[in-house]
Amino acid sequence: MNRESPHRIPLRVWRMRMRLAEHLRNRIWVVPAVFAVLAITAGIVFPVVDGATELTAIAFDPEAARSLLGSLAGGMITFTGFVFSILLVAVQFGSSQFSPRMLLLFLRDPVTQLALGTFVATFLYSLLVLSAVGRAENPGFVPHNSISIALVLLLASMFMFLRLITNTTSGLRVASVVSELGREARKVIERAYPEPAGADEAGERDPLPLPEDSRVITYRGEPGVLQSVDRQDLVSLATEAEAVIELVPAVGDPLVPGDPLFRVHGRAGALEAEELESSIVVGDERSVEQDPAFAFRLLADISVKALSPGVNDPTTATQTLNQIEVLLRILAHRRLGADVVHDTEGRARFRSRTPSWEDYLSLALDETRQFGAGSLQVSRRLLALLRGLLETVPSYRAPAVEAQLELVRAGARRAFSDEPDREAATTIDPQGLGSSRETP
Repeated sequence: MNRESPHRIPLRVWRMRMRLAEHLRNRIWVVPAVFAVLAITAGIVFPVVDGATELTAIAFDPEAARSLLGSLAGGMITFTGFVFSILLVAVQFGSSQFSPRMLLLFLRDPVTQLALGTFVATFLYSLLVLSAVGRAENPGFVPHNSISIALVLLLASMFMFLRLITNTTSGLRVASVVSELGREARKVIERAYPEPAGADEAGERDPLPLPEDSRVITYRGEPGVLQSVDRQDLVSLATEAEAVIELVPAVGDPLVPGDPLFRVHGRAGALEAEELESSIVVGDERSVEQDPAFAFRLLADISVKALSPGVNDPTTATQTLNQIEVLLRILAHRRLGADVVHDTEGRARFRSRTPSWEDYLSLALDETRQFGAGSLQVSRRLLALLRGLLETVPSYRAPAVEAQLELVRAGARRAFSDEPDREAATTIDPQGLGSSRETP
C-alpha cells in the first residue's frame, strides 16, 4: 500500500539526493570520472570546431603537433601514477600516526579529487586531439586551437600539483589535523544539540521506553554501523500513522541482521518496515555527520597513539586536549537529553538515545588519562582542562568533572613516587609544561 501523500514526494526525493551526494562525497573516483567524460567530449568536439573555423591562436605544423601531444599524453599518465603513488604512501603513513580512520578525510578532500581529475582530463584530452591530427579526410589537418587548450590544461595540471603538495603536507601536520576535526565536530554539535542547557537536569532525563506491546521492527540489511537517521522523515511517517517511533540503537552502534531497529507504538500496523528502514543509512564505519561522539573518538585515538611507547609524543596529546576542551565547553552548555522530535501539534513522534554528559567526558578523557598518567605534561594539561570546565559548566554537570579531577590526581600520585614530581604533576598548566598556575 502506498501511503505517501503528494506533498511529501518532493521532500523525500530531495533527501534521497542528499544521501546520494553524501555517498558520492566519500568516493575519490567521482570527480575524476566527471572530468574524464568532459575531456572525452571536448577532445572529440573541439577538433571538429577547429576544422570549421579560420581563427587560430598559435599555429603548429603536423609533426610538431604530434610530438607535443604524444609527449603530453604519455608524460601525464606517468606523472599521474607517480604523484598519487607517493601521495597515498604519505597519507597512509600520516593516518597511521594519527588514526586509521583519518584516511576518510583524505578521500573527501576536494583538492585531491580536483587534482586527479585535472591530470586524467589532460591525458585523455591530449590523446583524443592527437588522434585528430592529420585525419584521413585531411592529411594536413592540425587542430591548432585544440592544441592550445591542451597546453592550458598542462598549466592547470602543474598548478593543481603544487596545490596538492601544499595541501597534503599542511594537512598532515598535527595542528592542521586536530583543527579540522574540531571544525567538523563543532558543526555537528550545532546540528545535533541546538538547544541550550536548562537550569537543571530534569529536561535531560531519558523518557520512559515504549510499552512492551509495541511492535518491534528488526534490521534486515547487511551488517554494518548505523551512520545517520532521517529524523524528519520518521516524524512524517509517525504523524501520518498517529504512532510513536523509537530508534533502538544509537547512531554509531553496530547492526547485525535480526537486531531490534525500531519500536513503534500506536497504529504500528500502518507503518511498513521498508519505509522505516529507508530512513537510516548503514555503512562500514562510523561517520561524523550525525555522530559527535565519533569526533571525540578520533581525537582520543590521536592522543592515545601519541602516548604509545612507540611514539612517546605527549605534546601531540596536549594539542589534542586543546581541541577536546573547546568541544567539551560547547557541549557543557547544550541540552544533551534523549533525542525527541515532536510534530507540529507538539506531540512526540520520534525518539532515540544519545550520549550523556558523563559519556562524552569519559570518551574524551579516560584513555588519555590512563595512558598519560606517567607524563607530567599530560597530567598538568588535564588538570587545567578540568578546572576550566569546572568553572564554566552548569552546576548539575560539575560532579562528573570533579570525579575526573580526582581520577587525574590519583593517577599522578600513583605514577610518581617522589614528592617533587608528584607536586609538579598535580599543578595546573594550560600548556602542559611551562605555564604553571597553581596546585588544585
